[in-house]
Amino acid sequence: MSIITDQQAQKLREAWIGVPYVNETCIGCSACVAISPDVFELNDEGKSEVIELESYEGFDVDDSIAACPVDAISWRE
Repeated sequence: MSIITDQQAQKLREAWIGVPYVNETCIGCSACVAISPDVFELNDEGKSEVIELESYEGFDVDDSIAACPVDAISWRE
């Protein structure tokens, strides 16, 4: 089940700008890891970080962005 609508996901894909990015406001809630474990992991400090992949297409990154309670995740070029 998707957290965002298909229409919202399509708009994000059309505005494709690169790779996921986690900023310093991450609180380590691990929602992104639960949703996209192939894309996000918790580091030694308990904060989320992006796993380097060749492509993030086909993963639930948009849902992880939507689920982040502190808006710490975004797309970056």
